[in-house]
Amino acid sequence: MAHEIDEEGSRGGQRSVTLWAIVAAALTVLLILVGTGHMTGTKVAAPSPPPNTESPAPQPNTQSPANTNP
Repeated sequence: MAHEIDEEGSRGGQRSVTLWAIVAAALTVLLILVGTGHMTGTKVAAPSPPPNTESPAPQPNTQSPANTNP
């Protein structure tokens, strides 16, 4: 009986292989999604500035009503 089977060690090996397979599958799916552009999102245009609601500055009046002599 030189080679006894250690079932607990065997289960540990199976777990590590299963974990490796799950990680590899998840990375493959993520790489496919990124490669096809599904994970990048859509680009949105920059928001336009708000409209100017201030009233314009008053313009100097070149003709004043006091200077209307004929």
